[in-house]
Amino acid sequence: MKWKKGVLAAFLAALCLLSACGLPDLGGEDAPVDNVKVSDAYFGLAWYQNGTLNPVLDNTSINRVLCEALYEGLFEVTSNFTAENVLCESYTGDGTTFTFTLRDDVTFWSGEKLTARDVVASLQTAQFNEASPFHNRLTEVSSIEAVSEREVRIVLTSPNINFPRLLDIPIYRQGSADSGTFADGTGPFQPVEQDRHWTLEANENWHGGFLGSIRTITLVTMTRADAAMSSFQTGDVSLMRAARISPDPPSVGGSVDTVQTTSASLHYLGINHANSQLANAKVRQALSAALSRQSLCATQLQTFADPAVLPVNPQPADENLTLNMSADATRAAQLLREGLGGETDTDETDTSDQSGDTDGYDNTDEADTGDQNTDGYNDTDGGEDTDISTAALGTGGQTLSIRLLVNSDNAFKVAAAEQIAASWNALEGVTVTVDKQPYETFVSMLQSGSFDVYYGETQLTADFDLRPLLSSGGSLNYGGYSSADMMAAIAAARSGENVSGFYSLFLEQMPIIPIAFERGQIIIRKGLIDNYTPSPYNAFAGLETWTTS
Repeated sequence: MKWKKGVLAAFLAALCLLSACGLPDLGGEDAPVDNVKVSDAYFGLAWYQNGTLNPVLDNTSINRVLCEALYEGLFEVTSNFTAENVLCESYTGDGTTFTFTLRDDVTFWSGEKLTARDVVASLQTAQFNEASPFHNRLTEVSSIEAVSEREVRIVLTSPNINFPRLLDIPIYRQGSADSGTFADGTGPFQPVEQDRHWTLEANENWHGGFLGSIRTITLVTMTRADAAMSSFQTGDVSLMRAARISPDPPSVGGSVDTVQTTSASLHYLGINHANSQLANAKVRQALSAALSRQSLCATQLQTFADPAVLPVNPQPADENLTLNMSADATRAAQLLREGLGGETDTDETDTSDQSGDTDGYDNTDEADTGDQNTDGYNDTDGGEDTDISTAALGTGGQTLSIRLLVNSDNAFKVAAAEQIAASWNALEGVTVTVDKQPYETFVSMLQSGSFDVYYGETQLTADFDLRPLLSSGGSLNYGGYSSADMMAAIAAARSGENVSGFYSLFLEQMPIIPIAFERGQIIIRKGLIDNYTPSPYNAFAGLETWTTS
């Protein structure tokens, strides 16, 4: 709704005194009152002017935060990866056909009312432009149409009950992206130019109500995409994202607050299924059981990751699943004995697919963007890592030799790979060497299948679509895994028919070995914002509750 502001109230009160009339009804005691103490503290935000002014097409990391202050999607993805309504009032859907009803109280900065046509135009811009950072979310959309002024219908080529999680794509007014300035948005801030200087000012007509303590943001222009960090260190920029587990982590010492966010950035171990020993599911299960994911997250991943046995975030709270985050030596020994001792338990494999095509999915071993509690998971060893070296395996004389490939440019991942290798080397009959290669060589070896196991990272979409990793034609399936049963289980999970069945089959097959989901990091000048609760993809989530020390 549009809130009545203090200036209007003061004017009406004065008019009432002059005319001796009754004051118009502004809602009585239930009327909202903007009693937040407005901060006069400086707040600067980086703006890379060489980027596009269209929020759906701008793929610069600097402007991403800026767009989050200016634009909104139909939904926002919460820290638990659920879809929370924003511009969408309600929706219906069977997994394939969705109808979204828009809120009736939303206007753009220009005063124009939000319509279904605006939503269709924004989404189709992403759908039909491969350069859009949102393009791969809509590759399975067969049609987007406005069925009324407030209703948008989207039809998918295959079921996906979690499709609304992908619709935090920014919406702008149809035609306004061609204006030569910022496309018209609905967000809590709007851009204002004065004397060739740009600021973001509070959007007085914002449907979310009053803003918190920050009402003005200064835009700090960048001529280079890599200049934001130096501007942050000098104090010109007040807030930005900065990946912690990266080849060149930022130095953010001094008066800085750091806030972690959950993410869909999966760290995992990829398996070469052409290796006859690693093609045995029990061997892969043994390697997984030997890992202490909690320890890896607490040490080598700098407490900036949440341990994961399943490739979804957060880990499902299913009583029928055993998700050990610590090493289980007894189970690892038993599984390895069965796997190397001659029992047959291999997958249906296809080693011919070693595609290097990324199809919009990023497996560059770089961090993109969680503060997730692991309590409640079943650590059968009581939370302590058992000494695996004491477990004799009796593998019938067979040995397992593994070359673990890792990108040498990322010191955090190298350290994690070495800790993983130490855990596996402690298993009797297992020998592991860590193969550290520069990024370009690392990628080339992935594409040619020149590895036994590799330390990988990929930024999954918010619906945790694993087909690029696990389907026989998957763009990230460097290990050549192929299983018709797994594809059927993924399809059943995406349709909502049997999610737990997919989880169970994944744990049985362990086609890749998940390690953790990296946490994102937002850095802020110390004391600038209290009650700061960003969501995974929105640094300005919950800004109406912001206060300043």
